[in-house]
Amino acid sequence: MMTFRRRRLYALLAVASSVFTSLQAQESGPLFVVPEAKGHRLVLVDPRLKTIVGSIPVPGFPHEVAFSKDGRTAWVPSYSDAIVGNPGVNGQTIDVINMQTRSVTQSWDLGKPLRPHKAMLLGNDNLLVSTELAQTLSILDTTTGKITGEIPTGAAESHVFVMKADGRKIYTANLHSGSVSVLDLPSRKLLKVIPISALVQRVALSKDGRWLFATDGKSHNIVVIDTTTDTITRTIPVGGTPFSVKVSPDGKWLLVGEDVEAKGKLEAVDLMDLTVQHSYDVDRLPYGIEFYGNEAFVACYLSGNLEVLDMSTWTLEAPITGVAHGDGITLWPGLK
Repeated sequence: MMTFRRRRLYALLAVASSVFTSLQAQESGPLFVVPEAKGHRLVLVDPRLKTIVGSIPVPGFPHEVAFSKDGRTAWVPSYSDAIVGNPGVNGQTIDVINMQTRSVTQSWDLGKPLRPHKAMLLGNDNLLVSTELAQTLSILDTTTGKITGEIPTGAAESHVFVMKADGRKIYTANLHSGSVSVLDLPSRKLLKVIPISALVQRVALSKDGRWLFATDGKSHNIVVIDTTTDTITRTIPVGGTPFSVKVSPDGKWLLVGEDVEAKGKLEAVDLMDLTVQHSYDVDRLPYGIEFYGNEAFVACYLSGNLEVLDMSTWTLEAPITGVAHGDGITLWPGLK
């Protein structure tokens, strides 16, 4: 029989192990980085302990974040204190963060108000950033912070984008323009604008890149686009007005964040038959979706919660609290 002293020792060791794991994560990752759009900070969340382990103050209005290949640098565009389409501060900077010291080392000035939002590191170490006030995606040299090229989107409010794995074709979600733009990265040209509806919030690519999923913000549908022809092939009905979409790492599921009157909804679409198989009530405005292991983490903008879905059992876990106005959510793999 275990003695009281031994039970106490095991309990202390468990606490010490938890603290050590948390400290390790803070130093080396992995961590979720959640920009607080109105809080001037990035919130660091340990996906294993499911708790906030720190934050990084930034001078701008952060919505999205991208990381260098070695994990040592983060780039955070300063978008606005307002949501897209509304009047407010028009950002024109990108904050550069040292992830080892958790501090801002530079702020790149883009020269004019552009509302930079989504950022993605390209294979040549350039940074691709949506600069929606110019109706472009801008290419930045990460050594100088200067814009070296632009790709026209042909539409207003090109807020976010995805890129096919071969690094050639890019798709942008043009919010109140209600369309998706198709861009060619090597030639830096606009190929096509695909009308969707009056509102397109987000887009996502299937794992093989064959299909693009776009949210129809004026119906309860996801629009499916064949990326070989760049034409709409069908729609997927969902239970609410879709806002965010993300394909699971195994390519089997499309998670859809939705707004339904006074609440939010998270649904899982089986990509084999394109039907909703799981549905959950969550907090309002589920903006960002990211994965770690068998779990999905969803940033709900209004509540300040991160919803956690265990996709191995399809059960909704207790939310992680303390993230106000969380917009995007990105996994930082740690220092390499």
